[in-house]
Amino acid sequence: MKTFRFWLIQHRGLSPSTVYKYCRDANKLLVTLGEDTAQFNAKTLRHFLLDYAKQQGNGAIKTMISALRIFLRYLASQDKCLAGLENAIPRIASWHNASLPNYLQQSEVQRILDTCDINMVMGMRDKAVILLLARLGLRAGDVANLNLTDIDWHDGSIIVSGKNRREARLPLPQEVGDAILDYLKHRRPVADDAVFIRAIAPYRPFHSSSAVSTIVTRAMHKAAIVSSRYGAHILRNTAATQMLKQGASLYQISTVLRHQSVDMTARYTKVDIGLLNLVVQPWPEVLL
Repeated sequence: MKTFRFWLIQHRGLSPSTVYKYCRDANKLLVTLGEDTAQFNAKTLRHFLLDYAKQQGNGAIKTMISALRIFLRYLASQDKCLAGLENAIPRIASWHNASLPNYLQQSEVQRILDTCDINMVMGMRDKAVILLLARLGLRAGDVANLNLTDIDWHDGSIIVSGKNRREARLPLPQEVGDAILDYLKHRRPVADDAVFIRAIAPYRPFHSSSAVSTIVTRAMHKAAIVSSRYGAHILRNTAATQMLKQGASLYQISTVLRHQSVDMTARYTKVDIGLLNLVVQPWPEVLL
């Protein structure tokens, strides 16, 4: 796996987060099918992906497909498997905006926050992380990569660099800022500029965005939240849905979420049942 990681960096120029995801998913394949890659064939590869897809959302499935294809190309380039096996990885049907966004009620978000023991440094950290996700709609990667220099305490804002490394300045709500300050006052001092670090030794910044999702998933389980999706992204959806219900325009929500187009934000209108009732048309049979 080390040589695959080196190949991704040197020959593909991928970002550290993408390299981590591809190596993680390639390792899942090896754990399931075994490390004798010369025995890989189209049938076992398809079965692996279809079994994986039964337990995951579209985003995770697409990442796995990309990881498998590039991993198989790498193996073939090293004469460690048959050439062309990447073509055996099937496409997964996915219709744009066909499903409703998963989100939580505000009472559920509060229950999640209540699970954070603010008498402990770990609880302070988790509360600050969850508030950034739930109030600002940040991505897990935004939170994991947040640095002290990204926070302007005088201006009350933060700078985040999301997808495509585009920087955006967002307002920092008082509640969120207070939670971050409480954490910074009590956390262990480290030489790194990262805001959030591990709660146990070695005390270093989060390795990837998955650490942020793990914090949310753990808190959701502690709060006995029942959901079809767990992790950081459901809080991003929740923030967008809450902004819509409070009367924010799609353009305003799109700006906060840093979507490339308003069309990406429009999917959240489907969760506003009251708005949908205003535009829904009766079935023709009802008019007879």
